[in-house]
Amino acid sequence: MTAAAPSMPEVAAAAAAARVELSGRVLAATLRSVRDLDIAEESTADAFVQALVSWPRSGIPESVEAWLVTAARRRAVDRVRRAQVARRALVTLAGGWSAVEGPEALVAEAAVVGDDELRMVVLCCDPRLTEPDRVALTLRLACGVSTAAIAAAHGVPTPTMAARLTRAKARLAAAGPALDLPDDATVDARLPAVARVVHLAFTVGHTATAGPALVDDVLADHAQYLASVLHRLRPRVPAFAGLLALVQLTRARAGGRFGSDGGQVLLADADRGRWDRALVDRGLTLAAAALAQDAGDPYVLQAAIAAAHAVAPTFADTDWAAVVSLYSRLLAVDPSPGFALGRSVALSWLQGPAAGLADLDELLSLGVLARSPYAAAARGDLLDRLGRAADAAREWRRAAELARTDAERDWFGARAGGSGSRP
Repeated sequence: MTAAAPSMPEVAAAAAAARVELSGRVLAATLRSVRDLDIAEESTADAFVQALVSWPRSGIPESVEAWLVTAARRRAVDRVRRAQVARRALVTLAGGWSAVEGPEALVAEAAVVGDDELRMVVLCCDPRLTEPDRVALTLRLACGVSTAAIAAAHGVPTPTMAARLTRAKARLAAAGPALDLPDDATVDARLPAVARVVHLAFTVGHTATAGPALVDDVLADHAQYLASVLHRLRPRVPAFAGLLALVQLTRARAGGRFGSDGGQVLLADADRGRWDRALVDRGLTLAAAALAQDAGDPYVLQAAIAAAHAVAPTFADTDWAAVVSLYSRLLAVDPSPGFALGRSVALSWLQGPAAGLADLDELLSLGVLARSPYAAAARGDLLDRLGRAADAAREWRRAAELARTDAERDWFGARAGGSGSRP
């Protein structure tokens, strides 16, 4: 049974949400039927287009996923049949089957990974691609992240990322159709890249890298689900427990992230009474267990930092010495510019804004954060705290110029206009 005569905006919104939430599952289900990534991807895209045409007349189905899977599989079968007709014509022209390779099996075997969404991520994380290409391609195909958002997350122009994705798909196709996962060893070899994809998908959902809004809750939900399945698949791996704990502790603070007017609220000003304490408790338990197993894993250390914020009754009560120490340990195993920026900010609350600014300026002199709006924003906030309002306003304006979303641009612009006080 379907809903009656939805408006076109309602249909467009439902299809857009489904594209982010369900594209990986639909693609995986279609790939089970036709063991060809190009056909499965094209047929999945066709299903979403067909939804925009059909749903205004038939209504949005109660089971959007089932409708999309059925539509995608039908399109895939049509493509396979057309290919078979062309193949038979080729065989006739070639003088028989002896001149042409035999047809491939059309049904993929069941893999060790039973969950369709995670299976699609594992399939895309093919070791025949470089890790950056694996991550980018998986975000696009399995998580439904836009090319523009992936480009922004990697700090490259959208056309550059589009070309990289095209080349990655071509390399994967040229390497052969080995898209099944025959054993646990094959799955385990891909899981570190899978974790990287899930973490980056959550990061892009938690703080969007393209579009009008600051957050993409649909993508963040999707990433949280994948992190849960990954931990369930390998419960004894500390990295996966740490990743899930990080996601839980970060999402637990969502209730205090925006004010009553819908504007962004800094962690220092957040109403901690609006945090999800049940989710905090689950994250803390998971983080503590992971830290006891492996105190040097990057995801575990990030979860420990999130835990330090979660247990503090107020911002002023945060154990900044512990946070700075955790960031230092994290940088020793993963020298990411983003983590270095986090350490600079934490240092400013431990030793004062002057110390934080000196540390941040040393980091910025390396040029690695030249295009980061949050590096400019951090510098603006430190200058505000030092009473250098005019210098701070310049940094806030620069942050607004570098902003990736409309929400970021508006918020940074407001800080530039009222430098010296928080909006």
